[in-house]
Amino acid sequence: MIDLNREIETFVKKSSKNNSKLYIIKNLNDLLISKLLSEKQLENFKTNYKFNTDKPIINLFDFDKKSLVTIAYLNPNNNFRESTIDQAAKICNLLEDRIWDLNILSQYNKNDIYEFLLGWGLSFYRFNILKKNKVKKYLNILSLNNKYINLVDLCTVELEGINLARDLINLPANYLNPDQYEIEIKKIFKGLKCVVHKSNNFDKEFPLISMVGRSSEFKPKLIEINWKNKGVKKNENNITIIGKGITFDSGGLDIKPSGAMLNMKKDMGGSAIAIGLAKSLINYNSKLNLKLLIPIAENSISQKSMRPLDIKFSRNRTPVEIGNTDAEGRLILADTLSFAQESDTNPDLIIDFATLTGAARVALGTEVPVFFSNNEDISKKLLDNSIKMVDPVWRLPLFSPYKRFLHSENGALNSTGFSGTGGAITAALFLEQFVDKKINWVHFDLMAWNLSSRPGFPIGGEAMSLRTVFKTINEMFN
Repeated sequence: MIDLNREIETFVKKSSKNNSKLYIIKNLNDLLISKLLSEKQLENFKTNYKFNTDKPIINLFDFDKKSLVTIAYLNPNNNFRESTIDQAAKICNLLEDRIWDLNILSQYNKNDIYEFLLGWGLSFYRFNILKKNKVKKYLNILSLNNKYINLVDLCTVELEGINLARDLINLPANYLNPDQYEIEIKKIFKGLKCVVHKSNNFDKEFPLISMVGRSSEFKPKLIEINWKNKGVKKNENNITIIGKGITFDSGGLDIKPSGAMLNMKKDMGGSAIAIGLAKSLINYNSKLNLKLLIPIAENSISQKSMRPLDIKFSRNRTPVEIGNTDAEGRLILADTLSFAQESDTNPDLIIDFATLTGAARVALGTEVPVFFSNNEDISKKLLDNSIKMVDPVWRLPLFSPYKRFLHSENGALNSTGFSGTGGAITAALFLEQFVDKKINWVHFDLMAWNLSSRPGFPIGGEAMSLRTVFKTINEMFN
């Protein structure tokens, strides 16, 4: 249906006198100092042209219809939706389809240029099942100062991870069913060992994953990918990334209303972000021993569906009572978290991603992912990097007194609890019961979807938190 291993094509090495020139500036004084324009031309420019937020570019002249000179206004900014990344995506969208040489007339730091390159790359993303998105606009990286050339490689690594996550989320559920998801993951990580746990003993090995997925025509499974940087010892820098892979969520017997079910192809968004992140870390050759775990199931309705107040013993033998069949994500994560801690070497960090609760969206809206963690230092790094990367996340507390809402009188652990409020917190506290207190753990509860479009960020699947986590992991382990 679509090539999930698309390369970033917009960055090229093509120098030519016919290349068009893009000049980026912060202010008119820099334009004057540059001597790109004569004083007379500059006066004419001041009189007849004006930058505005809708059109931050000005095409000055086009002598032979082959080479175009364009001046763009770029004001570095870390404000969400107004950032350097957003500005760059808007500038790129407004440019003509040509090969462009980038000329920097103002003082920008390396991060400003990196964000410009990222915004440029993001502006090309389109999801279309009928045709390949053909790039006709290119940036000649040979026009960059040598100190910026290496930024293109890092930018490409991040863009490929982001686009991969977006593509996976945008695929329709009738295509990306659990069986097809397995095929796609094997393609994405071709060359790496892929273990698919789906034997006849699956119900005994992963009872909660099995319980969620047994109602579907497609059997549930757990996919495991392992990758090792050759320079890292076996007992160091061990990180496990987990992503919720519910390919479609009807809600089960506690069925969703049609409006709430409409977009539930995205309920595997956590797994898509986990896969995109893992792909970026591998391509960057991060100094890690990396394990990727993707529990996959479809929450359907049939005579095999789990029922409210059913009790099932999890992989680690915790009796779990089903509070609501529409809270299936935490069930498949629980078994996966248990499995993640059973290797000879305990992970130094476990991160899970999930489109888990509506309560998190009520608390912070759709554009700010929630995270929970048992480690203060890691939490601070994530918050600091979310600002630097213009990839917002926010921490909510693992408020232990709310654990009382999870304990049923029959001795089981209720999956949703009995509070009716604080749903994102009680969901995180439920997952915490399956994590050893000695292991660093971060849990993300996110939307994974843009409800509106802007340059670089179209309606549809979104790799929320990927860049923040990518930077944090590399800072911690590189």
